[in-house]
Amino acid sequence: GGQNGTKQAPAKGGLAAQPRISMADALKLADQIEQREPRRKNFSQSLITLDVEDAGAVSQAVSGAVEMPAQEPEQAGQECAGATPSMRKSMPLRHITSLSALSEMADIMEKEEARATTQRVATYESQNLDVPVVIVSSEIAPYSKTGGLGLVAASYSYEFARKGHRTMAISPKYKHYDGLTYVAEAKVMVSGREEAVKYWHKHEGGCDYVFVEHPSIEKDGGLYNSDDGREYPDNLFRFTLLSLAALEAPLILKLNGKEVYGQKCLFLANDWQAGLVPLYLCYKYRPNNCYVESRVVYVVHNLGYQGQYPHIKACHFFGIPELAAADIGLGDSVNLCKGALVCADRVITVSPNYTKEVQTAAGGFKLESFVKAKGDALRLGGILNGIDDCWNPEIDKNIEKRYSIENFETGKRFNKAALQKTVGLQVDERAVLVGFVGRLTWQKGVDVMVAILDWLMKDEGNGVTGHVQLIMMGNGEKQHADALKGAEGRHPGRVCGYVGFDPKVEHQMMAGCDLFLMPSRYEPCGLPQMYSQRYGTLPIVTATGGLVDSVKDVALGCDKATGFHISVLEEGKLKEVIYRACALCLQAPADFKKMIVNAMSEDFYWPQAMDEYEKSIDQTLSDPAIYRS
Repeated sequence: GGQNGTKQAPAKGGLAAQPRISMADALKLADQIEQREPRRKNFSQSLITLDVEDAGAVSQAVSGAVEMPAQEPEQAGQECAGATPSMRKSMPLRHITSLSALSEMADIMEKEEARATTQRVATYESQNLDVPVVIVSSEIAPYSKTGGLGLVAASYSYEFARKGHRTMAISPKYKHYDGLTYVAEAKVMVSGREEAVKYWHKHEGGCDYVFVEHPSIEKDGGLYNSDDGREYPDNLFRFTLLSLAALEAPLILKLNGKEVYGQKCLFLANDWQAGLVPLYLCYKYRPNNCYVESRVVYVVHNLGYQGQYPHIKACHFFGIPELAAADIGLGDSVNLCKGALVCADRVITVSPNYTKEVQTAAGGFKLESFVKAKGDALRLGGILNGIDDCWNPEIDKNIEKRYSIENFETGKRFNKAALQKTVGLQVDERAVLVGFVGRLTWQKGVDVMVAILDWLMKDEGNGVTGHVQLIMMGNGEKQHADALKGAEGRHPGRVCGYVGFDPKVEHQMMAGCDLFLMPSRYEPCGLPQMYSQRYGTLPIVTATGGLVDSVKDVALGCDKATGFHISVLEEGKLKEVIYRACALCLQAPADFKKMIVNAMSEDFYWPQAMDEYEKSIDQTLSDPAIYRS
C-alpha cells in the first residue's frame, strides 16, 4: 500500500525534534491507560472514578449547563470556609471527564459585542471561502459536552461560518433538543445490516447544526459511559453510524431552502469518535468517484484516547476491504485513531509542541510512527486552540471590577481583595495570591504541589515564603482532595482547598490572583494558562504540550516574558520556579508589571487561531487527495 500525492520530507529535525516532556512521566501515563480494562480505555476516567467510588460532587453555578441525569445531586460537603452559596450547589461528576465542561461560553451576541471593542486585522486571507466546512464531533456545546472537545467544536461551528464558509456541524442527538426540525432520513450499512438514521436541523449563528438520531444513540446515562464509568458496549456501533451519517449529509440534505452542500467539502473530523470519516472517504467514497474534490482534516485533541476495540471483524463490521482493515487494525484491536491518521489528508493537533510530542515514544501512545509518517509527508501541523470571548476582563460580568491593560493595577487590586474575602482568606494586598483550577489528579501535578505547600507557607525570613496565599479549586482523586483539606486546616486564612468547582469563581481567580499554577505532566493544549494571561495573572507552567507554545518563559527577559516554565516537574524545581515568581512579584514589582503588560498583550482568541486553520485548509485543498491501494 501507499499514499499518493505526498511530498519529499526535508532533512530530519523540525517537527520530529525531541519535546521537553519527561519520558518517565509520559510512559507512566501511557501505561496507566493501557492497563485499564477495555471498556475504560477510550475516555478519561479521573472524574468518573471519583464520583462512582467516592460519591464526590462538583458545585455548579449555572444550572443545566452540563449533560446530567435527572436525580437529586449529592452534597458537595467539602468547601472553603468562605465559600459562597453558589459554590455549594453541587452536581455528580460521573458524566464529565474534564472541568472545562463546566466553563461558560459567550453567546453569539456577547461574542459580537466583545469583538466590536477590538480592532483586529486578519493575518491571512483564505483562498477557499467558497468551500463548505463540515465539522464532525461526538459532542458540541451547549447541546452536549463532557470536556474541552464540546467547547472547541462549538467554536469551530461559529468561527468558520463567521469567516464566510457555508458550515455544517454534525453530532449525535443524545436527547431532545429544543428548536430542531426533522429534515431527512438515510440508510447506512453497519455490521452487515441496513440502519436508518434520521437528521434533525437547526440554523444558528450562520451554522447548520445537524443532529443524527438512531435508537442506539440516546441513553439514560452520560454521552459515552454508564453510571459505573464503563463505556456503553455499542459505542463502536454508535460512532460508526455518526461517521457514515456525516458523510451522507452533504450529499442529501437541503437546508434553509438551499441546495445540498455537494461533493466538494472540507471535513473536520475530531478525535477517534469521528476517526472513520477519513477511512470511509478513502475506501468507500473516492473509489466510487464521490468526494474526489473533498478533503478531510483529522484533529487530534488527545492522542491518549484512541477508540480501541478488540476482536472486531473489521471487513464485515465496517463493510471495508482487507487493506482498509489493515489500516485500522493494531494488534488484536481495531484502532479508529490509527485508521484516521493513515487515511486523513492532513492531521492537526491542538498545539505545535504537542505535534512534536506525539511523534515520540514518550507522547505517541504507540501511534508515533503513524503520526511521524504524516509529518514526513508534510501533512501534519499543530494549531493552538483559541479562547472564548467571555474571557475578557474588560467585559467580564463575573468579576468585582472590570479593567483593561490601561488600568490593570487598580482593577486587579480590587479583584484580589474581593476574591480573598469570597474564599475566606485574609484580605492582604501584600501577599502573593497563587491560584490553581483543575482536576486533582497525577496528570495535573497536584501531588508535587501538595508536597511543597507547607514549605511555601513557612516564613523563613527570606521575604518570600510565608508571604504567599494559595487557592486550589477542583475535584479529582480522593487522596489529593484530602491533602488540600488538611493544608487548609494547617494554614487557616492562607490556604483555600476548595473541593468542587464554580465557573464564576474561576473567572474571579483569573482576575484576582497574582500567579496561576499549572504544573501538568501532560497537556496537549491547555486553556487556563491563556485565560490567566488575558487577565494579567502570570502562569507558572510545566514545559510540556501547548503550555510551551502559549507561555513565554522568564528566561527570555522581563521585556518579553509572560510567565514561568518548570523544566522538569519535581519538588526541587517547582520550589525554585515558584520562589522566583513570588520574589519577582514581591521584590521587583516594576519587572513583574512589565510581564503583566506582555501577558495581557497576547492574542489567544479564536480569530487568531482561525487564520492558522484557513492556511492549513488551503494547503490541504491544494494537495492531492490520499488514496490507498
